[in-house]
Amino acid sequence: MRKRGETIRGTASSIALVAAMLAGAGAARAENEQNLAGGTPVDAAQQRPNINPYDRDIAMTVPLNFNRRVLGEMPVLLTRDDRFIVESAGFKRLIDPLLTPEAQAELAARLEGVESFAPEEINTTGIRLEYDPDQLAVLVLRIDPTKRSIESLFQGGRPDEPGVAPEDFSAYLNTNMLVQRRNSTGDVATPSVYLNGAVRFKHLVFETDIQGREDLFTGDYEVDRRYARFVYDEPEAFRRWYLGDMDPETRGRQGYIQMGGVGVARQRQRFESFRNNVLAGGRQLVLQEASTVRVLRNGVFVREFRLDPGQYDLSNLPLETGSNDVQLEIQNESGRTETVAYSAYLDAIDLEPGDYEYGAYLGVTNTGLFGSPEYNDGELAFTGYWRKAFENRPALGIGLQASEQVQNLTGQSQIILKNGARARLDASVSNSDRGGGYAYALSYDLAVDQGDTYDSWTFVADYTSEDYASLGNATAQNPISWIFTGAYSHRFSADWLANATASYRMSRSAFLDDSYTLGATTTYRVTPEWGLQFGAEYTDYGNTFGTTRDGFGFTVALIWSPRYDRRGEARYSSARNTGSVRFQQSSENRVGSWGYSVQSTYDDGPGTVSGQVDYVGNRFDASLSHTTFGQSFSNITEEQVTTLRLGSSIATTGGKVAMGRNIYDSFAIVYPHETLGDHPVIVGESFARGNYTARSGALGPALSNTLTSYVNQSVRYDVLDAPLGYDIGEGILRVRPTYKSGYSVQVGSDAFVSALGRIVGNGGRPAALLSGRVRPVDEPNAEPELFFTNSVGRFAVQKLKPGKTYRVDLFTSPSAGFEFSVPADNEGLLDMQTVTLPIDVPEE
Repeated sequence: MRKRGETIRGTASSIALVAAMLAGAGAARAENEQNLAGGTPVDAAQQRPNINPYDRDIAMTVPLNFNRRVLGEMPVLLTRDDRFIVESAGFKRLIDPLLTPEAQAELAARLEGVESFAPEEINTTGIRLEYDPDQLAVLVLRIDPTKRSIESLFQGGRPDEPGVAPEDFSAYLNTNMLVQRRNSTGDVATPSVYLNGAVRFKHLVFETDIQGREDLFTGDYEVDRRYARFVYDEPEAFRRWYLGDMDPETRGRQGYIQMGGVGVARQRQRFESFRNNVLAGGRQLVLQEASTVRVLRNGVFVREFRLDPGQYDLSNLPLETGSNDVQLEIQNESGRTETVAYSAYLDAIDLEPGDYEYGAYLGVTNTGLFGSPEYNDGELAFTGYWRKAFENRPALGIGLQASEQVQNLTGQSQIILKNGARARLDASVSNSDRGGGYAYALSYDLAVDQGDTYDSWTFVADYTSEDYASLGNATAQNPISWIFTGAYSHRFSADWLANATASYRMSRSAFLDDSYTLGATTTYRVTPEWGLQFGAEYTDYGNTFGTTRDGFGFTVALIWSPRYDRRGEARYSSARNTGSVRFQQSSENRVGSWGYSVQSTYDDGPGTVSGQVDYVGNRFDASLSHTTFGQSFSNITEEQVTTLRLGSSIATTGGKVAMGRNIYDSFAIVYPHETLGDHPVIVGESFARGNYTARSGALGPALSNTLTSYVNQSVRYDVLDAPLGYDIGEGILRVRPTYKSGYSVQVGSDAFVSALGRIVGNGGRPAALLSGRVRPVDEPNAEPELFFTNSVGRFAVQKLKPGKTYRVDLFTSPSAGFEFSVPADNEGLLDMQTVTLPIDVPEE
């Protein structure tokens, strides 16, 4: 066997450069093919495919492909007589996952003691290889089927290789200040201040949220702790531990209540420990601060509310009848935007087959509704659940809540029927001071996807006994006994959707009558920008809260969405005698972005007109809004409120400190190396048209504030007006943050010089497709860098340090090379022009 030359190890970009080099070999290859076509006598070696048109060996690193999949990269040698030799270790590492254990052992025995091999030497193992010069890749043409490892046809895909881990220590603090002025009195309220942040060391995080604001009734300035807790993650086990103020996860009919104590939850899917706006048991929304809540049902906007802090029961809203996927877009007073989504009926056990989840929380219940949690008068309680999706049996879920006052046991199951429909059961029993109680719900849903059209049916029967209690409803307040609901949806086309709903609520309260609703809605997208919505309903609210809006009504809406970030809406409901007009231009997460919105609402008499402007800066973001209120539009300016909000943050990790916009999970501090001087570093998802999301400057490094925990993502960076030839690095860092973690990213280094030049040999002929290695002369043991020339002898070398001398060793026979020095005052580019070497360059 022919002895291998030294292999050049490169990256995908190196392969692309080599491809460009070999493209220049097209003329030589065409000449050889013409000789063969003309009938020139050739021997067996010349009949091989012409994969190397040059009269020397070429060593490179290339991909190994199988069934259009790239398995990885490995070294190969293209010989001067058009053979290719494969490195044994690299090949075996890539091919083994595709082979059975027996086939792996057979291949290992065949390659034992062999550093490299020709492809025909492993044909007896059932593996056939071929080199494709067009793709610059080795192809696995065939693997004996009996030697292939078992491969799942419906696997969810293999996860990406984990990105760079974050720094061990990081911390950040978000600050938001809000100032309001009432026009009627001229009073400017004492600014409200919202502070939240986290300190992390390895997998342990301490997080807290504090707010200070003036009490509207007493005028006192109050400072409240909304939560403070430790969170410890075990990502390999999909488990998270809590200590402190907790917002326990609940399932099924469990009631929600805040607790102070210790807890643990296991979820394969990513989960958030803190839910600022908690969707509690029984579909109750708990708002900790004044918020704007937009309700979307099945992806269609329904209504917008401006709500004060408090608890809101969504099941009583007439807009939530029928089988719905409800999404709540919540913009808090402090500027944070969140989305809460849920199914309108039962809590489905949506887990992968074989997967399970659980949660367990033990502590003292919070007896306060708002402000700092109060545990002095609370009682020791436990809440927990366990759910599993079996592979060949119905899914199962159980839950337990217990305190001295209330004990509650829940159970869930769902069965997939033969036609693809799903039947679900959610049952619960309780014991409390009111006695024993129980509740259950049965549902059936079926979806039929016919490609262009789609049908779905849902039916639910839901019963709650009078004395049913949970931790969130310890006094057993259950005015409704039965709720019957049904819904049907049909998609006529991608542009036309219709649905019909029916709901009947049976009351046991002396103050409420039975109520029911019948409704139908259709949405049609006339053009990509314009959409229409029509609806009709007949409602009897059963004198709920004294309302008189019973009877027939209709809804009409016009929606305009010219771009992804612009939306206009006009809608009116005769059933509630309400209407609204709204236009919004959303701001983007980039420096210098503006957003604005204007809106007017009418609610059976009272009305509002409001406008808001948003600005995204490098170190802060701000919003200014003005709202007028009136009991009618004739006195719409009766009360006016102007609100200014400013938000910023400060973060530290890796010994660096940065200021920027609010951080909601993880972040990266990106800073320039000292050799860049005053040249600023920018960070962004895209730098098109000069856009960026953060920039370094007089106040320190750039702060990237949008990283998400436990997801592979990229931090992209660049340098504005970088010196010519300055090597800033890859320009992208692939990361995988953990919960509320931080990164410290240096842009540039002291090895920033790039050298360009051209090599010619004897007779002034370009030294095409030479390869070699580069090392500093004073560091003979340093890891060498790749060196090669293109089809006209040009080369480029990066990561050079000013003031150093380097040695280039070429893989030629006889060996050749040269030295060059980088001037100490070089700012980025070293033009070496033409380097002449005493080597014979063969003619093509």
